Amino acid sequence: MYTAVAARRQQWDNMLWQVPTLSLTAQAFLFTIALGHESSRTARVIACILSIVMTVLSMHLMSRHRQAEHTDAHWLEAYEKTNFGRSWHGRAWAEARNREPGSGFLTRFKGFEVWMGGLSVFGVAAVVVLVLTLAQTDALK
Repeated sequence: MYTAVAARRQQWDNMLWQVPTLSLTAQAFLFTIALGHESSRTARVIACILSIVMTVLSMHLMSRHRQAEHTDAHWLEAYEKTNFGRSWHGRAWAEARNREPGSGFLTRFKGFEVWMGGLSVFGVAAVVVLVLTLAQTDALK
């Protein structure tokens, strides 16, 4: 059972970080349409709406993958403490990782929060482009 949960935790962690990669690919395509000088107003509106939807879906999926990964990591941590007297997962591992100097300033921030913020920027940008498109400004020409 331990091996199955450890493998599943690894799977959740892998899927967690695949979400932003796939989302950024989709966002790049949608913003090519939304910001393209030859795109029609209708195409811009549709691309922006799809970008907003992709942002929300990606953030939701990433959150759910993280929740599942944390659930397994905490189960593994409890199991290891009970059966081995110490743990290599969950909070114990995070504390050990955080004691390391890392690569500087950026390691002070939690990766999940940074990526959630980054994904939300795409949603905000899509809203801005949508508003500019609906207001029929010349800002996008």
